[in-house]
Amino acid sequence: MLDACVRVLAEWGWAERPVAVASVPSRSRPQLVDSLARGLAGVGRLHYLGALEPVDGGPTGAPGGNSAFRLAGVWNRFSAAGLDVPAGGVLLVDDQADSRWTLTVAARELRRAGASDVLPFVLALRG
Repeated sequence: MLDACVRVLAEWGWAERPVAVASVPSRSRPQLVDSLARGLAGVGRLHYLGALEPVDGGPTGAPGGNSAFRLAGVWNRFSAAGLDVPAGGVLLVDDQADSRWTLTVAARELRRAGASDVLPFVLALRG
């Protein structure tokens, strides 16, 4: 899987290459997301920042529902305070995206912590 992801990333038209990799704390596949993020960082010779920290138990709710409820379930539920975020682009890795609010909120936290850009990379899109 790592080789396939590297091939996909190699074809991205990078305006500027990321300088680090971070991951979303996955409830369903934590080892997969962590090992993929670490692997991508290693292959790309990038710093692995680790996973964002869940706040107050992390995201709430389930897939489905309207956008306002989905955003409410992830708003202020991640923190990048414990990560040493550089002032460059960060590749953000997750296993799947449904509404994409999780990626949006996680990217916001990385930007607030100092990242100039956040480039989301997910294995699968749902919905």
